[in-house]
Amino acid sequence: MAIKENINAIKQELSTEEQFLESMIKGERFFKKYKWPLAIGASVLIIALIGYTVFNSLEQKRVADANKAYQTLLQNPNDKDALKALKDAKTPLYATFLTKKALESNDKEALEAVLASDADRLLKDLASYQLTGKNDGLLSNLSALQEGYLKLEAGDIDGANAAFSKIELTSPLQNIVKNLQHYQGK
Repeated sequence: MAIKENINAIKQELSTEEQFLESMIKGERFFKKYKWPLAIGASVLIIALIGYTVFNSLEQKRVADANKAYQTLLQNPNDKDALKALKDAKTPLYATFLTKKALESNDKEALEAVLASDADRLLKDLASYQLTGKNDGLLSNLSALQEGYLKLEAGDIDGANAAFSKIELTSPLQNIVKNLQHYQGK
């Protein structure tokens, strides 16, 4: 019986080796058949990864340079090189700096330029408020939130709800309003 078991074990080993060789041959055929598409796909993937990495590092460098220029301008607002670097970086910091400078000097032409530009909505609201004295947009929502919160602290829940109702339903402050109404300022 031992001989039969040995023969069966040898047959099973040969069967396993045949399957292994068969799968190797299939793999080799597949690779030969699709060698060029696989190489092109791998090359495209590597180039895309390299391009993404380079783009990402250039973007980070641009933002870091803009932040450095903005910091320099905050310390020395008359630095022409830092202002040019900030403008060339094409970040929202340039509009922020111009708005800050216009608000400090109450320069109406510069404030109107901010209103006409593609600056951030909050910057436009600040410029509009400085020019007209009207509390529109985000600033009106913020002042209504502040007013409602102060009324909640004083215990005037109806007054707080009236102030909160002035806030636009699409305002990002609505989540805060709902929380304040729910917890009644506590």
